[in-house]
Amino acid sequence: MNASPLQLLVTHGSGPLLFLVLVAGGLGLPFPEDLVQLAAGVLSHRGAMPLPAAIALCFVGVLCGDTVLFLTARRLGQALYTHRRTRRLFPPERRERIQGLYAKHGPRVVFVGRFMSVLRVPVFAMAAAEGMPLRRFLLWDGLALCVSSPLVVTLGYLGSQSVDRVAKGVGRVEHFLVLVGVAALLVAFAVRHAREKRLSRHPPQG
Repeated sequence: MNASPLQLLVTHGSGPLLFLVLVAGGLGLPFPEDLVQLAAGVLSHRGAMPLPAAIALCFVGVLCGDTVLFLTARRLGQALYTHRRTRRLFPPERRERIQGLYAKHGPRVVFVGRFMSVLRVPVFAMAAAEGMPLRRFLLWDGLALCVSSPLVVTLGYLGSQSVDRVAKGVGRVEHFLVLVGVAALLVAFAVRHAREKRLSRHPPQG
């Protein structure tokens, strides 16, 4: 019986290796980052590293990988949509959909995109190609990682005795995280709207 990718990471992985795999994900390595973070949690439970260190390692590794992706897409610019290696990620309907999200919500789309595995790479790459500043991208991506990395690594830690079952549950966790992300955005929009409404009724004197 062939070992699953998660079992391979748990069996042969180490902190430095997991970090390199996460960073290499920004270069297109076909290894889901959620599985790598689950493996970090399992290794932590088995004594390879403290849980806070595993969470920090994954946070930094994923952020570095996202930065590599962002800088690569920014270098390509508009050629991102026609380059033979990247154009398949941007069929017209997907590109139009993401552009509409950016037009409506601005850089906050990066926050939600972090929780959507199918759209994560296109959302991040388009942010770069359309001229989003790196510091703004890192802000929203980092805020999302403050939610996702601790949760996924801890899930691996708590489910270390049944890693494959935990891996199958990641999809359900991802859906939950999408809901959390959308709820956070809705709260932010409501607060902003209420603040603007209050200022329109009571403009500052001076």
